[in-house]
Amino acid sequence: MDDDILSRVVEVEREVQQRLDVEKKMSLDWIEKVKKEAEERVVAEEKKLKEEMGQDLQKAKLEAEKGAAAIIEDAHDEAARLRDIGDEILKKTIRKHLSTILPGH
Repeated sequence: MDDDILSRVVEVEREVQQRLDVEKKMSLDWIEKVKKEAEERVVAEEKKLKEEMGQDLQKAKLEAEKGAAAIIEDAHDEAARLRDIGDEILKKTIRKHLSTILPGH
């Protein structure tokens, strides 16, 4: 009878160990699966952020080009306006400023 009880205890311990091994494997598999899913999400988010950054950079570049074009256009307009100023107006303007710079003239 003692042998029968001892055999039964050993058998139960073996079953418990087998169940523990199965649970451990399942836990490790689950951890690996969750880790892989997390890595995939990180890669996907990184890709998304890079794409957004590229789009934002392109948008900023276009806005800078538009701003530069507007500045150049304004400079061309101002240059054209200055070219159209007549000699008499220039002479009057120069005399006015010379009198400020050189008092008594």
